[in-house]
Parts: sequence; structure tokens; C-alpha cells
Amino acid sequence: MNDYGFIIIRHVNSEITNEYWNHSVKLLKSLYPDKKIVIIDDNSNTEFLKSDFNYENVEIVQSEFHGSGELLPYYYFLKNKYFDNAVILHDSVFFHRRMPFELLKNIDVIPLWHFNPDRLDLSTTLQITNKLTNFNHINEKLQLKNNILGMSHINDSGIWYGCFGVQSYINHNFLIKINNIYNIENLVNVIKTRPHRCCLERIMGSIFYTEYNGLRNRKSLFGDIMKYQKWGGSFEQYKNNLKKGTVEKGVVKVWTGR
Repeated sequence: MNDYGFIIIRHVNSEITNEYWNHSVKLLKSLYPDKKIVIIDDNSNTEFLKSDFNYENVEIVQSEFHGSGELLPYYYFLKNKYFDNAVILHDSVFFHRRMPFELLKNIDVIPLWHFNPDRLDLSTTLQITNKLTNFNHINEKLQLKNNILGMSHINDSGIWYGCFGVQSYINHNFLIKINNIYNIENLVNVIKTRPHRCCLERIMGSIFYTEYNGLRNRKSLFGDIMKYQKWGGSFEQYKNNLKKGTVEKGVVKVWTGR
């Protein structure tokens, strides 16, 4: 069945970061052997880029939009209906337990993790949203004019939560809908740096919470990233835990600062 698959954003700049995507794909293949995986490569260094295996049912797309990072899976999913629903991941996210995404078939979108609204680098965020269409009410939400930071109520019409890493489960038709409203594909020519991608977490979170009321009942699949696991854990720490058998979470995120 073509009900869902995985889209992984990849950037390799060292031997260590080349391990990330290989490890992620191998874990997903063991848990979801029949599911297609699409890897969107964002300007990896070919000196370090190497596949451990000849992976089956894995498509690799070389993006021409260097630096657009977490926006790219959405851009290419808009252009190519790889499956009905996509699980969008970083290459530094590792699945150790099978999550039943097939149960989410009636959900339009849900972030994998969320974080509380804030005004971090608000001026840059607003500069980016101004490149969207119908951006005024999104700008108002992002400014948190009617909410106390960290104290917003889920029933407030102006509420939003950040979409950590812009990682989500999203339906293709819903993505087309929000692109028709906001023209988010335009941002591939705007999102070019890590600070821009941090702003994108807030912009996409605001759009998701605006356009899908189901998020009022559940903010994300795995919860608040600040409470989910220790912030900033490295790949080396993760590998040590893996060797010791002390990996506690079914899905693990590691940080690398690329």
C-alpha cells in the first residue's frame, strides 16, 4: 500500500554525519520493510558521502536549493506525490520502535515534537513570512500579541506551537491546501541559513495550528521536545547508550549543529 512513507532531509559534511542517514535508513528498513524512503540531499560533501548498502525502495533527490534544509521535504513532496502521507524526518532521528503511522490516516498534519511559542529572532521570522501570501494573520500569531509567553490556552484562536525541526506527519492534500493559501514553496529562495531554519519551525508551526483544528487536541506525536529527552545529546553519546543497551526512547533525536 502507498498510504505513507518517509522523507529524510540529509546533509553530510563529515564521516560521522555520513553515519547518520545510513543508520536511520537501516533502522527504518528493519521496522517498515515495505515503506518507501525518499532522501532529500541538501548540498552534502561528496568526499564523505557513502552508502553502506544498496538500499531497496530508497529514492535520493539532489536538491538544487542549497541551505533550504527542513523546507525541502515539503517542497519536493508538493512536486511529487511519493505517497498519500509523509513522515518527515531529520537524518539524525533514529527509530527503535515501530510507530503505527497507519493509524494516523485521518489526520491532516501533526508535528513529531512541539515546543512552546516564543519570540526568538522575531524580526527575521516576520521578514520571512512577508514572502508568503495571506501572511497577516500568521504574523499576528507569531508576535503573540494576545498571549502571555508559555501561558497560552489551547482554545485561544491565536495559539500556535513550534514544530521542532519542522518534522511532521503530513497529508499530501493538506500540504497542497496550505501551499495554495500561503505559497510556502516560495520560501526555498528565502530559507538559506540555520537561523532561517529556526524561524521556519515557528512559521510552519503557526500555519499547521491555523489550518488544522485537530492540533488543539494533541500538539504533537511525541510531546514537548524540551521534556521528551535531554537536549543536545550527541551521536557519540547515543552510540554509547546503544552499545550499553540503555536507549530509553523508541525514537531518538541527536544534535549536531550543522
